[in-house]
This record gives sequence, structure tokens and C-alpha cells, in this order.
Amino acid sequence: MEKLFEPVKLGSAELKNRIVFAPTSLGERGTDFYREIAEGGTGLIILPDVAVQPSMLGAPSLDSEKFFPYFREILEICRKEGCEAAPQLFFQEYDLAYVGGLFRQRMSLGGDEVRRRMAENVDGYCDSLTTEQAEEIIALFAEAAVNAQAAGFRIVQIHGDRLLGSFSSALFNHRTDRFRERTAFPAQVVRAVKQAAPGLAVDYKLTVRTEDPALGRGGALIGEVPEFVRALEEAGADSFHVAVANHSNLRDTIPSAAHPLLQGEGCFRRLGEAVLACSTKPVCLVGKIQHRDYAEELLQQGFGLVGLSRQLIADPRWPEKVQQGREDQIRYCIYCNRKCVGSIMKNQPVGCILREETEEK
Repeated sequence: MEKLFEPVKLGSAELKNRIVFAPTSLGERGTDFYREIAEGGTGLIILPDVAVQPSMLGAPSLDSEKFFPYFREILEICRKEGCEAAPQLFFQEYDLAYVGGLFRQRMSLGGDEVRRRMAENVDGYCDSLTTEQAEEIIALFAEAAVNAQAAGFRIVQIHGDRLLGSFSSALFNHRTDRFRERTAFPAQVVRAVKQAAPGLAVDYKLTVRTEDPALGRGGALIGEVPEFVRALEEAGADSFHVAVANHSNLRDTIPSAAHPLLQGEGCFRRLGEAVLACSTKPVCLVGKIQHRDYAEELLQQGFGLVGLSRQLIADPRWPEKVQQGREDQIRYCIYCNRKCVGSIMKNQPVGCILREETEEK
């Protein structure tokens, strides 16, 4: 029996199907894209990088009620189509004030020097925080969850890379306090969110790194996955969203068709299977998923959801076309990364060369 269009529960929230628009920076066209993706039949849209403190660039955050009108507009757009939306709560992996100063000096310092100093700050930031500062950040996640619930959300995703990925990784975490246990900080974030907003479902983006081949720096080592899953489930995580650990390497996180290690559909399947083997909660897998049969294969294996990003940018009506048996009409992503990742790198609104070619005809 086909599972792709079956409802699925994440904690107290229910999705109409198992298709997720994975967290993706879209730029100024975000609202338009969310409308297209919701209308196309997706069950859940994850809003990327929603800060738990004011953003350096003024992006939507949940430290206050300031952006409630924006979030409620997105929720209205989604729920009109029976779709849910979830903010991805995050805290950056660097000192915000320090990096902001670097960007103000970039003309005098030069781009290479700014990148060098920023990388250096990222490498040491987790260790530089006092125990009290780490606890204050946990409290910020709890406050953001309360605001998310007040804004109308039923689900939040906690971004397990960025600062949480630093705390989770032996490459970054050399602490000597109670956060030296690499599961401690992320588990306490989840616990604080659940206690502050018990009505919210909590999805955790569990980022995984490998040493053979070498992929990712932040996040849990693949052999540590059972320990992290156990700690996060005990803390209250309702589901997992699995991806490769990042820390500034977009080439691995959003691999192109030419990536030497991450080839073909389901390129992160190995990472997802490590989580699936020990989790009692629904697990969402991402990674170049684009064909109905492959998505269904993953669900039959036991994955609870499938996450698509570039495929839904290329064709937001992928779910509708799949459900209606119109797969021959799908505009399939070719993973060239020219107008999606390329636009992100240039701070421009995300686009797709295939859509542009279609519109020009």
C-alpha cells in the first residue's frame, strides 16, 4: 500500500502527507515560493534559520513578536491548502557582534581575511562560552518556542547544526563543564523547548558527520548517532530530520550532480539509516530525492517522511503531479546548483534555470 500520501503525526501535530519542503533559504521571493509549494500539495514547509535572538541582517526571528505578521501570513497561506509550516529555531555558531564588526571592515580587511577570521571564531566559539552564557542561550530557545506557539505554529524544528552542531562535535567541543558531554547542550535545548511550550511538536534536525569519507565538521559522528537519538528522545524530541553536518561547506550540504562523494538519489541515505535503526520517532530523510518510486521505497523501509528542496523549487507541483499520476509532466531537477545555490551565495532570490527556460518558451 502506498504511504507517500498517508497522514503522519509528529507529536501532537498531524500532517496530511509525508512530503516535506526541507529548510531552504529563498531570499526575497520566499512568500511567493511558499504559496506555490503549499498549493502544489506539500504537507510541511520548514522555514529556515529563524533566529532565537535578533538577526544580524534583520531576517525574521522569534525573539519577540516583531515578525508575527509575517509568520501568520505564511501560516495562512499554508493552512489554506492543508499544509503546515514550522520555523527552524537556530543560534549561530559564531560571535554575532564580532562577525558583524568583520563585515563592517570587509572593505579594508579584504574578503580572504574576513573569511579567515570568521572561520577562526567559529572554531573557538563553542569553547569560549561560559556555562552561564550557554544556559542563557538555552533560555532563548525556550522563549522563542513560546513565541512560535503564540504566533500560531504547531511544530518547530530545532537546528542541530550551527551552535548545537558545535556542542555536538568533538572537533569543536573541548569544554570541561557539564556541557563537555556532547549530547548535553542539544538535549537541554529540546527539554527547555518542550517544557516552555508543551503543545508544540519538536522536530530535531540531527546533522551527522563521517570520517570515511570525511563529510561535515559539526554534528554527531555517525557512530555516535544511537547516543544522540536516545538523549534527544528522552528530552522530548518528537521526530528527526537527518542531513549531513555542515559548518559553512555548502558543497556537501547541498551537493550538485557532480559531487564526487554524494552521487545519485538518496545521497544521505546512509546517515538516515543510522538514525532509523535506533529511533522510535518518525525520521525524515533528505538528499536529492525526486522520484515517486524512490520516495515510496524509503517510506516502506521505515522512514516517516521524505524531504525535498531543489526538486520542489524546480517544480512546486511535484506532489500534485505524483498523486495524480502525471509524473511525465514533472520538471525534474538536474542538480546543477546554478540558480538555487548560486543565488544563495550571491545573496539573491533563489531561482531555477529549468523554470526560467520553461517560462521563456
